[in-house]
Amino acid sequence: MSQASSHQTQQDKTATTASSKQKLRAMNHQEQLKEKARSIAHFLRASSKSTLEQRSARLRDDRVSFFRAKDFYRSLRADPEFVEKECTIGGKSMDDKIEYLGNVLLHCGLIQRCERIYKDPRKGRTKRVKYPHYLEKTKNQSFSYPTNDDDSFYAWTYDQPMSWTFLIASWAVAILVMLACLFPLAPIWFKKIILYLCVAILMFFTVILVVRGVVFACVWLVSGRHFWILPNIASDEIPINEVFSPMWMFDDLDANGNVVGKIGIVQRILGTGILSGVLVGVYKIAPEKTQALKIVGRAHDAILEQFHLKKGFLEGSNETSANATSTSGGLEGELSNITASLLVNATNNTINSSADASVPFCELFPEDDECADYVPKKEERVEEEVTTTTSTGEKVHSEL
Repeated sequence: MSQASSHQTQQDKTATTASSKQKLRAMNHQEQLKEKARSIAHFLRASSKSTLEQRSARLRDDRVSFFRAKDFYRSLRADPEFVEKECTIGGKSMDDKIEYLGNVLLHCGLIQRCERIYKDPRKGRTKRVKYPHYLEKTKNQSFSYPTNDDDSFYAWTYDQPMSWTFLIASWAVAILVMLACLFPLAPIWFKKIILYLCVAILMFFTVILVVRGVVFACVWLVSGRHFWILPNIASDEIPINEVFSPMWMFDDLDANGNVVGKIGIVQRILGTGILSGVLVGVYKIAPEKTQALKIVGRAHDAILEQFHLKKGFLEGSNETSANATSTSGGLEGELSNITASLLVNATNNTINSSADASVPFCELFPEDDECADYVPKKEERVEEEVTTTTSTGEKVHSEL
């Protein structure tokens, strides 16, 4: 009995040791598989040699980067050396090895299979977009060769390591935020540069939108087709790096490339007549060139005054009086300073009174065309200023 029990104990120990070794080998294999998966993911997502086309989309509440299975196969077919290096299993074709690499990524949790949320084309469109903007996770989490009617999208869950470019960009953003907080202390010339730069950007996009509309109207009136320059520039569903791609496209093609929704010649002629009438009406009510330039000049001055970027008349007058005070001396200097201060005060009163509604319109805007024959009444004010100055001078002499 003792020999049998000892033999059983020895067998149990041997089985336990074999099981431990098997678990250890499985853990080592799993670690090696994860390391291989991370190497594949880093090459496909972060390496500059990768040609895998990727896009950004919304998956639940997160923004993720994803790719199509078609692009995955196309990218790895163009790099057979990498496939042979990562997949050492012999006797398989290139597509089978690529499928193996995709299943490795999926098994290690670095990607997940997704599908579009909206299966039908968006309202006003005849075909679905190539890369959807909203995805959802599928129940079938397997990597397979895509068919013609199968989209097979895969979203990355692998976080690429931080690069020096990302670190420098993070510091640059922090510095820009600090500079933005210090913007009120910047000199006027710098504020003007920022203002003119923002206006230039707005004018640039305005010109682009106008050109898009003109080109669309011309192509539609001639051929009835929907042709757009920069079709994604007004879209809020794509990342900013895809705004200028493609540069132009026809937006009236179905999934098979056939033209749909073409407008007839009668409707186009009617549209041409309406558009011509609108343009003639706008031309008739448009101001003249000189008047338009005056309006633009007033708007420019109003913008500068709104942001406190224009030096006013009072600031220059105060600087002039301060310079006169520092350079004059004696009784004559004091009298001239008093006279200058009185004139400045009178000017201040005149400027402050310009906000009163009782002041005539032509005194506020003498350059207006309606005020060409207007003669301002300035004689009484001049006499009052001279009288005040004379009486003040006599008073100072009497005190001396």
